[in-house]
Amino acid sequence: MRIVVVEDEAPIREGMVKLLSKINADYEVVGKAEDGEKGYQIIKELEPDLVIMDIRMPKMDGLKMLKKLRDEQVKCRAIVLSAYSDFEYAQEAISLKIENYLLKPIKIPELKRALKQVEESISQEKDEKQMLSLENVILTCMYGQQNNLEQLNDEVIKEKYGISINEPAEFFVLWLGDGYDKQKEEARELLESVANHSMEFQSSVLEYESGKLLLMVIFSNSDKKSQKEYFQKSVVPMLSSHLGKDVIYLWGCADTLLKMPDVLEEMKIQREWNLVVPPATLISSELIEAQHPTILKYQMEIEEAAKYAVRMGNQKELEDSFRKLYEYYKEESYSPADVKKLIIHLCWVVFHTYKEQTHEEIDLEVQGVLQRIAEAVVWKQIKLAISDFLQLFNYSQEDTEDSSSTLVKKAKQLIRKYYSQGITLEEIADKLYVSEEYLSAQFKKETGATFSETIRSYRIEKIKELLLTTHLKLNQIAELTGYSDPKYMSKVFKEEVGMLPNEFRKSIH
Repeated sequence: MRIVVVEDEAPIREGMVKLLSKINADYEVVGKAEDGEKGYQIIKELEPDLVIMDIRMPKMDGLKMLKKLRDEQVKCRAIVLSAYSDFEYAQEAISLKIENYLLKPIKIPELKRALKQVEESISQEKDEKQMLSLENVILTCMYGQQNNLEQLNDEVIKEKYGISINEPAEFFVLWLGDGYDKQKEEARELLESVANHSMEFQSSVLEYESGKLLLMVIFSNSDKKSQKEYFQKSVVPMLSSHLGKDVIYLWGCADTLLKMPDVLEEMKIQREWNLVVPPATLISSELIEAQHPTILKYQMEIEEAAKYAVRMGNQKELEDSFRKLYEYYKEESYSPADVKKLIIHLCWVVFHTYKEQTHEEIDLEVQGVLQRIAEAVVWKQIKLAISDFLQLFNYSQEDTEDSSSTLVKKAKQLIRKYYSQGITLEEIADKLYVSEEYLSAQFKKETGATFSETIRSYRIEKIKELLLTTHLKLNQIAELTGYSDPKYMSKVFKEEVGMLPNEFRKSIH
């Protein structure tokens, strides 16, 4: 708490300064004065939290000084010290909204109580200000916090910000996905620049880390005119040129700010339309209602080709089946839910065809991949999920060109399948029913590399792929490639590649 002491008697003034530091080390005396005129100048300049002042002083008495400050709307709390118990003094002091009136000689317990009351008053005012900050008002509505909503005073909010929580609001959302950490600062600066250059609306920009998005809440100033057209024609193209193609732009509106949770939930569902509309499209309820999706016909010939590829163990043909499916979906306007549903169906067909042949138990892994497809809102997510899905199978195009023994081929297949789980030579030997020593010797003899060198090389290639195709953090990449410590992964990567992962990512991009 920042304090100014105004007292004409030097011993009392200096004594008060020392006493305050003993009562509480956090009390900071930022100024002191021996009369009202100097006190007025110091208080006006420093704007302390509290003034401890005498009444009778030369040049200007304490009450005149305080009245002048109040007239000029200089905010500060005041404790009056006086040797006079005259009711008129006390009455005038109270009319100037002082915190306390203490008679000299000052009793320390009374002073402590008075100071404590001031602290509590300051703390309460700070909480109220924070509660009524525009950002906090919006967050309270956003999360539907009933207890806090009841404390929101709409009249105070309207007076302070010129908006009402009971009036319409519009919402512009930027979903940044995997690029959230990398792009959120630039995106926020761009949105705030948009707001600063417009006289048509007020707004507040919020970061929503768990949703990987930025939310701009918009309140129109003139005739409550919608800002949607302006954002669609001007703001989205500008943002797209700066942020790239993997950003989703969404628009929503609510009759009142209190309905914000329902609108945001609807916008969350609408994100998947990004899969079927042109890049940098502003997705809204009106846009979706205007769509007339073509009925999606399932391509049986693609399914048959995929099943045949599974039975023949031809990874390349299987990948081509999914590629043809992507190309087919681009030919017409389809519902994103239908598109994902049929991709998932093809995955199930491929999985069950594979399981009939191998009886391998990979159900949980497959379900995890299919869940990712169901939740996908950009094509990159679907393609990465399909890539991981195909990695679950114990064969690849490499197998058809590999002249190694069946034992070593199966060991390589297990490395490709379980590399991210940190599988060991001993575990693979157990799965193949041979001794660790025998497998190690055969692996070295036929491939020219040890098991450790092979799995290390495979992990390095996967790290490169993830650095090239995603914005994942190093700790996430480490987890996906079987390293428990991202620092150790970086050390191994540098030994193999000659540079650190982040340096490699920068050199590629």
